[in-house]
Amino acid sequence: MKIDDDRRRSPIRLAIAALAALPLAACASTATVTLDKAIKDLAPDYRARTPASGSASLGRRLLGDQPETNACFDGDHGTAAPSWSKVTLHYGDVLDGKLSGDFGAAVKVASSAGVSSKRSANITLTDLVESRLSAVYLDASGACTGLFAEAGTSYVRVLTRAIKAGTLEVAAEQAVAATLAIDASSIGGTSVSASSTSGRKLQGTSLFFADYPECFSVVYQKKDCAGSAVGPGNVCDLGACSFNIAALDTGRAAWKGKLSCEGGASSDLGGTLGAWGEAQKTAPGVTYNVRVLKGAFLGTANIDLRRWVTRSESPDKCAPPGSGPHPGRSRAPERRLDP
Repeated sequence: MKIDDDRRRSPIRLAIAALAALPLAACASTATVTLDKAIKDLAPDYRARTPASGSASLGRRLLGDQPETNACFDGDHGTAAPSWSKVTLHYGDVLDGKLSGDFGAAVKVASSAGVSSKRSANITLTDLVESRLSAVYLDASGACTGLFAEAGTSYVRVLTRAIKAGTLEVAAEQAVAATLAIDASSIGGTSVSASSTSGRKLQGTSLFFADYPECFSVVYQKKDCAGSAVGPGNVCDLGACSFNIAALDTGRAAWKGKLSCEGGASSDLGGTLGAWGEAQKTAPGVTYNVRVLKGAFLGTANIDLRRWVTRSESPDKCAPPGSGPHPGRSRAPERRLDP
């Protein structure tokens, strides 16, 4: 079940709304409802973010179930209203680790709440907004340039949607409520609108608690143009674009050039010899990057021109080996790119 902007009240949406409106706290005495359970019931295609945090992690590739350090993918940023109005959670024992597992440092309960008996609490998340990326492309700059360095096609899962709560409300019996603490700084909270012996309510938060990965293919191409002379007419072609060096300063190890593409689009570039420049988005899903190295002869340089094309794919293309059809070349080895 995907979240979109279609506001028509289909039977599925009505069923979701009815489920979301159920007073889960009513069955508090017999059932624990964690983030993972609630998200699986409401939107099985989404993942519960545990612990929930103030960061959306959009554009990050998934390494197994964990997002990569760097956001190597980007796109057009937008927001939408999700298909349900609230998420209600129940913890039968606030000290059994499930509450801290779901919210980390955002919601704390002191050990003085008592260890001789179970202490329950309910958490309601409302004012929900979905952040999302569309027209996704590989931002092949810096550490991300080497993410795909083998010619061919790779398949990756990238986080493109995340749902955040703007209001967090905690309710509990008095003995537990007295020990509750909400760390507003960790989730962007701006004001506590209500505080009583039975709970806390924090508004203005950016608590991201669910996200959604999509499958993409990334086609990588490379063109080496050794001994390219400086000046117009001496171009290095790759796909729909070409690059030429306009000026070369070997003393300062600097260069200037232009990336020109079909349709008249062009970008003036510059950088340091031997270093990657800033990646250029030339079309939906298409990015280029260039590295200029010192040539063997005066007035020449070696050009390393690269191109990445990112396209949306069906989820089965990103399935782990052995779990279903996976046509095409196997995925590039997944490795963490630290800053």
